[in-house]
Parts: sequence; C-alpha cells; structure tokens
Amino acid sequence: MGRVVVSDAAVPFVARGGRVFSGQVVKSDPGLEDGEIVQVVDKKNNVLNIAEFYTAP
Repeated sequence: MGRVVVSDAAVPFVARGGRVFSGQVVKSDPGLEDGEIVQVVDKKNNVLNIAEFYTAP
C-alpha cells in the first residue's frame, strides 16, 4: 500500500475524513496510480486515514 504525506495544516481535516487536495501533499510514494488505495500520513508517519489516490487533471 502506498503512502501520501500531508501538510501539518491538513492533518485535522484529513483525520476527520476530509479530502486531500494537491496543495496539501508534502510528498508521496513514487509510482502511485489512479485508483490505488493509499495510507494518508502526517510528517511523523502517523496514519490519518485510508484513501483512494487520484492525480489532479
């Protein structure tokens, strides 16, 4: 399962089930593909949520 790291500002929203937008992504695993299930984590690698990954158009 891939990982997406989000900014500190996004943590409370994502932890409550909010969407992750491209501007909130600090880094992500290489090779992620649309539709892949990923762990959304904070900068300390704490899992905040599980999400379906899609790239911005």
